[in-house]
Amino acid sequence: MHIAIFGLGGVTQTFRQWPERVLGERLVRLGHSVVFYGYHDPNSPHLREKEEVIAGIRVHRLPPRFWPSGALRRALAGEIVPDVAHFLHPRNVLAFAAVRLLRSWKVPIVYTWLGPFHDPFLVDDREDPYRTPPHYERLIHTFPTLLRRVLRDGRVRTHLRNYFLHRPLFQADLYLACSEHEAGELARMGIPQERIRLVPLWIEADFIAAVPRRPPERAFGRPLLLYIGQLTRRKGADLLVEAMPEVVRRYPQAALVLVTHNPAGREALLSRAAALGLAGHLHILGPVSEEEKVALLRACDVYVLPTRYEGFGLPLLEAMACRAPLVTTDIPVVREIVHDGENGLLVPREDHQALARAILRLLGDPALRQRLADGGERTLRERYDGERLVQQVLQVYQEAVALARRGARDG
Repeated sequence: MHIAIFGLGGVTQTFRQWPERVLGERLVRLGHSVVFYGYHDPNSPHLREKEEVIAGIRVHRLPPRFWPSGALRRALAGEIVPDVAHFLHPRNVLAFAAVRLLRSWKVPIVYTWLGPFHDPFLVDDREDPYRTPPHYERLIHTFPTLLRRVLRDGRVRTHLRNYFLHRPLFQADLYLACSEHEAGELARMGIPQERIRLVPLWIEADFIAAVPRRPPERAFGRPLLLYIGQLTRRKGADLLVEAMPEVVRRYPQAALVLVTHNPAGREALLSRAAALGLAGHLHILGPVSEEEKVALLRACDVYVLPTRYEGFGLPLLEAMACRAPLVTTDIPVVREIVHDGENGLLVPREDHQALARAILRLLGDPALRQRLADGGERTLRERYDGERLVQQVLQVYQEAVALARRGARDG
């Protein structure tokens, strides 16, 4: 098949486990032709090149805008018309123009609304979306609704953005949810249940297993607690800092290492750590290589992700692949991956005291750490095997193609 994938950053040389690259690389290995369309950013070292080939995936990076779409049209016209197009992410600004053009070519559309609560129109606060109920009535996906909203309050720019984001979603032929939570939210947004399929994301655990074993480049105190992710409120690094004084009281040499590719929020965390007497215990690292990330995961005593919201939770799978005992938050999607006491420990959201207790429980119980690490490996093997899951994705693509052909005949 010729497959077009549309994402944001998606396929880069740097981020080996991002879902668009993981999926695209698997498809290429099976003999399919894959083209990725994503965002161009001349200021980002990962997104600077407008065109390149990565792991057999042809990559086109385009200006991230709804309109005008000349660059997108030229990129699509320069490739073979795809058999199917797969869109990912709620904030994909390329989707509006791309879906319009692809539908005119009779190309079937599959959509993965990866992390529905990343949608700024669906939730009040993307950094903490469970604090208030979602607002399904806010979504605009038809022109009459757009016109009524504009005439009502004159907020043209806001309503156009709402329409441009949601119109392509509601034009898809099939929906490929990556979690039960996402499937449920799509249905509550008004997507017909019979058009929703479910295939979880996965990581390339074989790549992690092949990374040579070595210690991290820097030495840290013990026990070593590790966090990987942005330093935004949504990811909960602030809760981990609040939990650390209790850990340090029990383990005076404990180190907390935060790894992030985005420095936003760094100074606030350092300031709070200093106020809590943790200045010598907190280490914030910038971007690290995939190999260094694996070394840190293998070396840590506990991996902690006190997240307030996850679209899926790929870092949890990476921790499992490295046999890192983990503590995370008991919220939708995450609890689909982590079963408390089997492959990790779950704590209530927004509860740094419970987080500290779970960390201390793991640090004080080597047998529990071993059992959770074994459970994580079993989870990857039984539920997140890429060889099996990519076949399920292909089945959805083939179903979308069959639906489009049947519709063309009926039309």
